[in-house]
Amino acid sequence: MDWNRTKTILILTFLVFNIFLASDLYKKQTDISGLEQQNQVTLDEQLKDLNVTYDNDPSLQSKKMAFISGNVHYFTDKEEKILEENTSQDITLNGRKLISTLKKPFPISDPDAPSAYSIFLETYVYEGGKYQYFRKDSNDPNIVYFVETHEDKPLYSQDSGMVIVTLEDDKVVSYTQTYLNLKKIVKERKIDPISETIGLLVSQQDIRAYDKVEDVSIGYYTVTSEDERDTFVFVPTWRVVVENKKDDPPGLRYYYVNAIEKTVFSDSEENADDDTEEEEESNDEIVDPDSSTPQSSTGD
Repeated sequence: MDWNRTKTILILTFLVFNIFLASDLYKKQTDISGLEQQNQVTLDEQLKDLNVTYDNDPSLQSKKMAFISGNVHYFTDKEEKILEENTSQDITLNGRKLISTLKKPFPISDPDAPSAYSIFLETYVYEGGKYQYFRKDSNDPNIVYFVETHEDKPLYSQDSGMVIVTLEDDKVVSYTQTYLNLKKIVKERKIDPISETIGLLVSQQDIRAYDKVEDVSIGYYTVTSEDERDTFVFVPTWRVVVENKKDDPPGLRYYYVNAIEKTVFSDSEENADDDTEEEEESNDEIVDPDSSTPQSSTGD
């Protein structure tokens, strides 16, 4: 038996087999890539057919995020004393809520610029650097909402991690605050790209003809029920703001899409504002922080 010849044949056989496997793997990867491109083209064609405008911002494509939990923070007399000693404000504590009236109103150079509030938040508000500008009240531009963040990503539709500022003549005169102690509870997971989220909303007819996608952002959302309201679990969530000038009456529509499990919830800014204003009217009654929880959306 010619062992050298047999060894050469075996080597050539393995080489041919490896080439076959590599070729098959490349073909499968090419097919998958082609399918992804085809799906994207299909979405683009759908949006074009519906006359829907949408800005696919590559900077929004966050690849991995973790689930987080938040425990309601109950403010202490010590925290109240520190704030009052270091700043010119009168503070009243109501359990989870801190209510402040500034002795000397704090001027805001440009009330429409989110960055203009940074110094106020960091100076006057407990852990103020962890909050970011969210929006103004739809009914009263002198009421401004700031939401708590985790790793610079906001908590959506959550009254238990919010600062509500009241302005007069472009000056902060008072604010109320709630705060959550946040932490990661599971390992980071890959989230859905925004294109899939837009495609889901189109398939469910939440995005319709002549809609304009006004804003897309990534953050955290919870649907924790009332009886669990001292502890919340937040999931990575896309927030999609849609407007249609042809609607009667016109207005913004808000969709919160679980970036891992593709669950869709819709929200109304007016409803959220009404709930918050009711909470501010009474210092003795704690309004359910989830009272403005959006309703699940499965399409029209």
